Amino acid sequence: MGSRHRQPWGLTRSAPFPPAAATPVNPFSVELDPDTQIGIYRDEKTGQIIEAGKHGTNRETSKRETTGRGGDGKSPQDSDEITITDYSDD
Repeated sequence: MGSRHRQPWGLTRSAPFPPAAATPVNPFSVELDPDTQIGIYRDEKTGQIIEAGKHGTNRETSKRETTGRGGDGKSPQDSDEITITDYSDD
């Protein structure tokens, strides 16, 4: 049997990728404020702090509710405590 090496079929169908376009540079940079541990956005050209706008953060609130209390006093029913979580926009 001969030892001919053939190119795998998939490689015969492949083509080089087109040259990559230049990656756009962000017009801002993000740094961490050491006191508040919050990200600060700065304009790259002016160095001024800019507002990040609505960037998907929200505020979580929760409350506890107890259910199942009752019974005749001799043999009270077990109660369940559940937590209801709600999210509101900043």
